[in-house]
Amino acid sequence: MNKTANTLLNSIESNPSNYSNLKDWGIELTYGGEFANSTTSNLYLLSLSKRIGHSNFSLRYTPGYQKDFIFNSGESIILNDSSTQTLSSKFIYKEIFGFGYSYQITDKLSFGFTTRLFNQEFNNEVVEPVFSDSLFFNLKTETEKINFWKTDFGINFSPVENISFSVASINLIDVSSKTDITSNSAYEIRRPKGVLIGAYISPIKQISFNFLYETTQSFMAGIEGTFDLPNGSIGLSVTAMHDKYQSPYIAGMLPAISYQSKVFGITLSGVKYFRDKNTTQSFSVFENEGIRNILNNRYSFDKVTLTITFRLNTITEEKAKILSIEIVQEIFPAFEDNYLDKPFALGRVVNKTDKRIRIKPSSKIIGFNRDIIYSPSVSITAYDTVEVPFYTIVPDTYSNKQNKVSYADFYISTRNNETDDKLQKPILINKINAWDGKVFHLKEFIKKDQNYLMKYAKEILSENKSKLDTIVYFLTTFYKAKILFNNLFKKFVYVADPNATSDFVQFPKQTINLKGGDCDDLSVLYSAVLESVGIQTALIDYKPEKGLGHVNLLFNTELSPRRAKWITDNDSKYFIRKNSNGKDQVWIAIETTSLTGFMKAWELGIEKFNNEAINKLGLAKGKVEIVDVQ
Repeated sequence: MNKTANTLLNSIESNPSNYSNLKDWGIELTYGGEFANSTTSNLYLLSLSKRIGHSNFSLRYTPGYQKDFIFNSGESIILNDSSTQTLSSKFIYKEIFGFGYSYQITDKLSFGFTTRLFNQEFNNEVVEPVFSDSLFFNLKTETEKINFWKTDFGINFSPVENISFSVASINLIDVSSKTDITSNSAYEIRRPKGVLIGAYISPIKQISFNFLYETTQSFMAGIEGTFDLPNGSIGLSVTAMHDKYQSPYIAGMLPAISYQSKVFGITLSGVKYFRDKNTTQSFSVFENEGIRNILNNRYSFDKVTLTITFRLNTITEEKAKILSIEIVQEIFPAFEDNYLDKPFALGRVVNKTDKRIRIKPSSKIIGFNRDIIYSPSVSITAYDTVEVPFYTIVPDTYSNKQNKVSYADFYISTRNNETDDKLQKPILINKINAWDGKVFHLKEFIKKDQNYLMKYAKEILSENKSKLDTIVYFLTTFYKAKILFNNLFKKFVYVADPNATSDFVQFPKQTINLKGGDCDDLSVLYSAVLESVGIQTALIDYKPEKGLGHVNLLFNTELSPRRAKWITDNDSKYFIRKNSNGKDQVWIAIETTSLTGFMKAWELGIEKFNNEAINKLGLAKGKVEIVDVQ
């Protein structure tokens, strides 16, 4: 019943549900010998198994499943040569073949059935008188054959990997070819109905316990130890057996040793009975109790069997499985850099093998990605479950202007060009100008159109070259920012987003072409223009208690605090911040929605900043946040 066992389970007697962990084809051959008065050997079993999807089929031929009994009746006749012959009866019991089917409902639950064909033959020697000129007797053998089919059903349940339970019927369906009650009915195989209950537990990987109980008052209990080798494993097991109709209480032991690899297995096993086999048994006991099992009954001899198994796998074995996928980020096409270091989805993946594996996760968003996007490989220990990140890449050519719901295909593989598992999840792809309302992500819009803006800004500054050439060098940055603002926004108008939403942001080039926008559009444009000519900027995020927020801009004049007087005598009109090198410099706030000129935009910008960020302690309370663009 072990999910990780590498042997086939074609012992229908203890596995009526036909449970199997087979992946494709299985072949099993058992050859054995009995230690009676003279040792005999025979081919016990030849079986073939096949899995198709969630269904498992098995067929076995059992020429060695046979038991013969010869009884002397106590009567005898004198033959023509005056010799005496004792009359006898011979009973032969055979199992011809068996068939099994099981279906795996889930990884934890399966059900199935097995059916077997048995043959019983009863031969009795009798004396028949013949009347002619003289009376003489003729020796005759009377033969009766009775076949029957036996079918049982069972369920296997494994709540966790190392525990399994099974429940199955015993002799549930019994169809016999016998048409009337004959004198030999008492000698048929007894077939009492009952229930078989099984349990398997493996407290540690190397040790497992098995227990089988029949309500007909028999049980088997065993322990197995497994030792891993580089290319396989060795198993040692011993099982104790109790049978109501055998003595002593523990009727026998079943030791076994096996070697198993992925495709080949060999097992040497045996049965050692503890009773005294030299004790004679009266026929009346056999007549009253009969037998219930061909191979294991009170008349069975010690046995040794050699079993060879082959597991032929023509399909790729699934080493890992995706248990679930969670979409942790919607797709905003403008945030292309965001998906390079932050996953858009997280998957829970389990290693189904007993070895450490390395999986390669990948994904493809239909209608968004042109190719499959590969994420970094992840290592998973045996039977472990880990969280796997999935990343994506925004294509340069994506320009959808409407939101749409698409599907993302998620793949995991442990081998090149072979997928172990696949799962599909719906995902929202926002329109190209979509924004999630987080000021931090406005940086993604600022990075757009840099080549265009650089050319655009340089043309404006070139037109004002003579003016820039006449100012002191350390005021260059301040005056560049002033000239760019006045030339950029002199023909602009403020236009709010439709329906007062904050989910749409224009790219800088769009704002220039449209000659208008709201606070986030204008702040994005001005920041992008300044950054294109090397002026450091930061966004000011004013977070409201409720409703829409507001955003405007800080830029670095590159003036030291002692030179701030060159642009203003009012020390409340600027803000001291450290630059990227940790040096204190003068920054000023600009309200980009003030389209009347740079000086007015500065006045309004610093007024709001001082009131919200400084006086009301917005920076300290987190109500105001400064987001550096670079």
